[in-house]
Amino acid sequence: MKRIVASLLALLLIATMTPVVMAANLDFSGKVATEAVYGENFGGNSEIELSAKIGEDLKAGLSFGSEEQDFPWLGWDLGVTGLWLETNGAVIPGTPEFTTRIGSLNHSYSDFIAKGIKTTGISMDKLAIGPVSLGGYYSLDSDSNLDRGAYVKVKPMTGIEAQATVVKADEQLAYALSTTVQPLTGAEVSGTYAAVHEEADAYRVNAKYQVLEGLEVRAGYQDIPTEFNAAHRNADPDDDNNVNPGTGFTVGATANQFGFEVAADYVDYENAVDYSIARTVSVAGLDFNTKLAGNYDFAAEEAEKLEATVGYNAPSGLELSAGYDFIEKQPKISAGLELQF
Repeated sequence: MKRIVASLLALLLIATMTPVVMAANLDFSGKVATEAVYGENFGGNSEIELSAKIGEDLKAGLSFGSEEQDFPWLGWDLGVTGLWLETNGAVIPGTPEFTTRIGSLNHSYSDFIAKGIKTTGISMDKLAIGPVSLGGYYSLDSDSNLDRGAYVKVKPMTGIEAQATVVKADEQLAYALSTTVQPLTGAEVSGTYAAVHEEADAYRVNAKYQVLEGLEVRAGYQDIPTEFNAAHRNADPDDDNNVNPGTGFTVGATANQFGFEVAADYVDYENAVDYSIARTVSVAGLDFNTKLAGNYDFAAEEAEKLEATVGYNAPSGLELSAGYDFIEKQPKISAGLELQF
């Protein structure tokens, strides 16, 4: 891995310093972001991303980041979090074009088996042959995830899409098959079946329908046993598409009326309901985003979450947020600034 990083850094420096490249109208873009949060603790983090477009088909990227740390800050240690070269084009003239990346990878093919795969290696993506597109990656990082994966996506006609994904993480082989169908305007049905070879399998089916303008209803069913533990499944509790264990149905609805957005979702296998009420309020020409969100557990007969927040996005790019957790009786204040160029 150290040799790969060193080689890529050398290539990046050569590319940015070569007079030929300098004359080719090098196009830089990037992002600088930092955030400070006060809650139970006072801490923050920061990140820097930089990419250079060399002509139409070649890009180079470099990123730094810091782990979140508590106050008082003794100086943020910005370590290298990504370094890559990317090109778009065909290997042989006249054949389909695709994107190739060497260096830091971050791929998400499937919430069930391939979500947020961060490693160092080589990947190809967006190879389209008629209604079929495919891609894949191969890890070269023996200290992290020495694995590989691929996907094939098919769109035979408008409103129908299917994708097959396979990932081998070290010695674990997992695969998933997902489909999405739009049978009529405003309606969508999606489903995924996934399995880990010689271990457990899981599936999920979801449907949503735009009943009328400003009103959406949804329902679903899943069977995800605790034994299903794909190495790269989406286990983020804050992500609505997470693949956490549970068997049962879900129902929910979202309504947008009179400036309010009201949403509620009941999860059968957790015997709980998540709900939120949000609205943008204008005061003295300033727009404030207000939201009240909570969770109620019917089994325990108590609220597990109830938070109120007010956010403001300043024209300067500064994002301010203040909230209060009524369960923990804890205020939370955050300030973040992001510059993109």
